[in-house]
Amino acid sequence: MRIIINHFLKIFIRMKPLRTSARITEVADTSSRLSILFSRETALAKDVILKPLFAEIETLTQQLSEAIKSDRTLSELDAIDTTRDELIRRMSKILQGYAASPIEALQRSGSKLNAVFEKYGVGIARENYAVESAHIESLLKDFSEASLSTDISALTGVTEIISMLTNAQKDFNNHRVTYEQAVAQKSSQLKPNELKKLLLQRINHSLLPYLKTLKSLNNEPYLHFIEGVHQIILSTNSAIAARSKKTPHTPSPTDKPKDNFW
Repeated sequence: MRIIINHFLKIFIRMKPLRTSARITEVADTSSRLSILFSRETALAKDVILKPLFAEIETLTQQLSEAIKSDRTLSELDAIDTTRDELIRRMSKILQGYAASPIEALQRSGSKLNAVFEKYGVGIARENYAVESAHIESLLKDFSEASLSTDISALTGVTEIISMLTNAQKDFNNHRVTYEQAVAQKSSQLKPNELKKLLLQRINHSLLPYLKTLKSLNNEPYLHFIEGVHQIILSTNSAIAARSKKTPHTPSPTDKPKDNFW
């Protein structure tokens, strides 16, 4: 038993707080794992300090997870927007190619369809979300006119590129609604950085000091819990330390304005 106690005393000595340089996702992951650990320690369920503390940690973790989810939705929206942009550029090249065809029938249909496309131009891919969507919807409506159906059918690949753009626009609209709903919900909550700061405070300034002041280290349930807390925080800190040794990546600037939804 003395060996076990000495082992946990060493853990107390080397137990470090969660690094404040942790990313938002790392703090969310760490607090989630700590909550799972506490839920498994049934003997500690009624601890007057740990019970309310982890109730608060779980609430903050859930709020932070929702905030991260909305940010992920924005990334997905950007990816779909990039798909729309690429399809617009491909459509422009296809129609220009047909318009320059030496085959008269292809050139006639290509020129007719390219004239419709040029009312909007490839430049709509550089517009913000709202303006680009409005132009794409209008373009697709023009291409759906019965007077153009024969020309569209006559040119291989045109029906397919129009269908692909139609699907991409529908996908974008669905994801945009999802994103705006997330933003609306997020607007009434604390921001991710604020939630991260609160979780760091609860972990580093509430949980760890309490564990370090426990007198009865021979209490088996506490020993297991302390060991688990130490390992979880250690693994996150190690990941942060490893990342800090790498050369940071500088993202390329984009010249495309985005809608400000909040």
